[in-house]
Amino acid sequence: MRPKRIKMGKDDEVNYEEEVAVLKAALDDKNEEIEAMEDKAANDHKKQEERILSLKLMKEKLEDKANKLEDKANNDKTEINNLKRKLREQVKGKTIVKQLKEKIECPVCMEIPQTGPVPVCPNGHFVCSECKADACPTCRVGMGDGKSLLAVTVIENIDHRCRFVDCEEFFPHDKIKKHVKVCGHRTVSCPSSKCNVKVGLSKLLAHLNNGDCSYDYPVTIEKASLIEKVSAVKTLNFTTSEKGRTGKSAFYKLSTFTFEDISFCIYIEKRDWLYQFSIVMFASEDECSKYKIEMTVHERDATSDDSEVSFKLRGKPCSIDVDKKEFHGLKIDGKGMEQILSKSRNFAFSVSFSIRKIPNYQLKNSTTLLITM
Repeated sequence: MRPKRIKMGKDDEVNYEEEVAVLKAALDDKNEEIEAMEDKAANDHKKQEERILSLKLMKEKLEDKANKLEDKANNDKTEINNLKRKLREQVKGKTIVKQLKEKIECPVCMEIPQTGPVPVCPNGHFVCSECKADACPTCRVGMGDGKSLLAVTVIENIDHRCRFVDCEEFFPHDKIKKHVKVCGHRTVSCPSSKCNVKVGLSKLLAHLNNGDCSYDYPVTIEKASLIEKVSAVKTLNFTTSEKGRTGKSAFYKLSTFTFEDISFCIYIEKRDWLYQFSIVMFASEDECSKYKIEMTVHERDATSDDSEVSFKLRGKPCSIDVDKKEFHGLKIDGKGMEQILSKSRNFAFSVSFSIRKIPNYQLKNSTTLLITM
């Protein structure tokens, strides 16, 4: 049986097409929604993969950092152990050195010898060469002629403290002698001809200025040139007593001064009718060789250039390390000085001087003495 064909009117056809169009639009919307959801899911998946990759990289970095920290900790631990071992060795070494020092310390002067040979008695007791006597100071047996090679080996491989009281520095065996010669606390003799005191160089000025060896506190002499280390000319005045003038000897106090942070003094003495004028520098002979002085003895009431009679010296200052009996300087006989003293009512005279530090390129070992009248 054939189905019956239903006739649709124009209105029905219009409605059907509209419904189809609505359904298609709804279907398109769903498709777009599905595509959007698929795109979102794809993006979320990509982000998740990137996040996972980032976390993996972070994990690798953290693991690498942790490994490095662990390696560093192991290295630090090894270094600490090595330092502890070295410290133990040093403490042990210092203990051994201390014990060796105690063994070779002279029982008389309580000093450790700084040079060999080191005398040793038959029983193995040491004593320094300066304190050696016929009998051992420890066991009283005869010393004999024994020498200790072991003690010399110890001496050559330990640091020695400077022997001067106020110096606390230590030096190896091969440098201690050089230091002793220039130590700022080394023992020197007071340069005054009337004083026999020996004092540390660092305390020499205090000794001079607090006693009767010098006139007053040091005078600071300024530089005469901004370029060269040359002092301005300084003039000091002195008087001579009648007894000093007519006698064969006379005593003059020292006059102290400083230039470029170095101390000096004017030394004047009359002995056996001969006057001596010296500038003494409180430094080693080597340091004195780097300076030149110019000194003029002249009339009190005239400059060194205008004085009718004057005596001049150009040379190097004396070192405080030299025996005062060996000070070099300007020497004037009694007749020469009398020509200057007679010009003044109170037998006065003046000493004018200047000091110059020689540039390194001009250093020479020469001394010139010039006397003019």
